[in-house]
Amino acid sequence: MAPDTTVPLRLRARDADDLAVLSAALQDAIVPVHDMTFLRSDRCFVMALNRFCWELPAQLVDGQEFWQRTLCGVRVQGVEAVQSRKLDLGERSRMLDLLAVTAEEGGILLSFAGDVTLRLAGAGIDVMLEDRGEPWPTPQKPQHPD
Repeated sequence: MAPDTTVPLRLRARDADDLAVLSAALQDAIVPVHDMTFLRSDRCFVMALNRFCWELPAQLVDGQEFWQRTLCGVRVQGVEAVQSRKLDLGERSRMLDLLAVTAEEGGILLSFAGDVTLRLAGAGIDVMLEDRGEPWPTPQKPQHPD
């Protein structure tokens, strides 16, 4: 049975197993730094990203393969602090490639290409992912060296 491309993806992660599924869905998302923010008073970290739709098969158009990307929102509740490595959050025009979201002691680690990381510290973190809007075609499928 083929995946239904008309239903937006919605996921919730409350533990490491849930987070592994959410991470797979977010692998190779493109994240503009200006679309990430930590709302300290709400204990919430939010970001909007362009998610590569790994769950959808390529479509052949005039002999060329096209995949899908879609706008996706991620909200992380229960965040007490955000720490970054190799990233100046003031670099608002910088684009990041998200590689993985993993659970670690006392929080969540967002790992990006170029050895950039964001650590979201907090206990009882709750993550929501929700696709927003219509997917669009892309001829570029992310590649990873072996």
